[in-house]
Amino acid sequence: MDINKPSGMTDLFERFRKNVEKYTRMGLNPLSLATGCAVKVDLIDTVYPALDRIRTKLLENNVEISPREDTDIFVSREEETVKRLIDGGDFDADRAVSLVQVSQQTASSPEKFAEFLLRVYTSVRTRRRLVVGKGHSIVTTNPRGEVAVLDLIRLDGGELKSYTLANNDTIQIVDPLDDPGSQVQVDVAVSNALNDLFTKGAFQDLKMIPVADAPDPELRKTLSSNFESFSRRYNVGLVNEVQPDTGTLIIGATVIGRTDHELPTFYNEVEEGMEVLVTRPVGELTPINVHLWVMTVPELLDALESRGISLRRVEEVKDRALKLMAIPNYATARVIYDHLPEFGRPFDKESHIAMTTDVTGPGIFVVKEFAEKARVDVELHEIPVIDRDICEFATENFIIPNSTAGTNGATVIFASRRVVDEVAQELEREGLEPRVIGKVLRKGNGTVYVERELLKLIHRENILKHFKVVEN
Repeated sequence: MDINKPSGMTDLFERFRKNVEKYTRMGLNPLSLATGCAVKVDLIDTVYPALDRIRTKLLENNVEISPREDTDIFVSREEETVKRLIDGGDFDADRAVSLVQVSQQTASSPEKFAEFLLRVYTSVRTRRRLVVGKGHSIVTTNPRGEVAVLDLIRLDGGELKSYTLANNDTIQIVDPLDDPGSQVQVDVAVSNALNDLFTKGAFQDLKMIPVADAPDPELRKTLSSNFESFSRRYNVGLVNEVQPDTGTLIIGATVIGRTDHELPTFYNEVEEGMEVLVTRPVGELTPINVHLWVMTVPELLDALESRGISLRRVEEVKDRALKLMAIPNYATARVIYDHLPEFGRPFDKESHIAMTTDVTGPGIFVVKEFAEKARVDVELHEIPVIDRDICEFATENFIIPNSTAGTNGATVIFASRRVVDEVAQELEREGLEPRVIGKVLRKGNGTVYVERELLKLIHRENILKHFKVVEN
């Protein structure tokens, strides 16, 4: 790398070096951790095969795993009692939201991961049938950092005319160039957890149960204060519960909310001619990773600049991505809510959204997952990313395997053209950048057709093989 770079670059690299040293003293290696939701255990290669292995055994132990959904969903009850258990215990629970943190060795093996999950889910002693409605799995570089955080809900009393939704999302590092005690780390983590509720139009009676672990007591205290700050700023109720104590860095929350409208899970109503809209560009994790790796491998800067991309541009896009990730998507939630039937009322394709999901760890692959749910074939003609040049550079240089991945990301909406037009106009008034990215071709088996040009954003074979490439 040419040492005669613009003034200020030396200071930037020095600040980065000092921050790496700070993480290292805490027993963390930020260079070995991908950012944001990318620290998830791989869904395709590990989580789904593991669940298939143990599903029958769990049923024999009165434990049921819900079908894949963004969040746990059930009809609200008059009394909903929440209790957290760490690595199991006694509580008469009906529903469970789980966070598991496993070592890299466990995360890389469906067999070992299955054994871990079986032990975790059968560790709850309850006299009721336990439904695990949502599970979240992350990886730690510390082999002694494995832990299971189980947030359990007991349902008593009569049913209400609303749905309760519960979700957990947890990260380790949002931005390795930032301090681990920065407010933005907690803001992104909680906003990301809330996003699965918001994607379903649920934003009433919100509360969060923080998940906070750290290598030292002072950082744990700082994280706790940051959760309190988020609670005050966004009017989200704060529930204090027992925390894991692994000495690893974990930041996240279990969040619970309600809605008195039906949910956009009308999979059987998705039909030919409906359009696919994304509420804003995707791929927020990419500029963060590119910036990180340019700091780590300065030689990449020359390759970056040869593409006409300056480091300043990467920094600006990264800052924009972090801002998007740190702000709860209330506006999207309200727009979705306004295009859903009231509780108990039927779906109308000319007025209501049929199906939604958010674009996070798996990136645009979520369209494939939900096309299979709805049993429709879909054509994608565009994947708008936060910066096309930076995302293509990241993929070509193997910096990030999926440049469409995000955290607290955009929402994908399936609806009729009339509803999509209305939703797009309302989102634009909220300052978002909605885009129609595809359409439903027919009832089918979940095939997703993409143009070859779009695959410049992904080089993970286990994702690419699920798309049908068509030539321009």
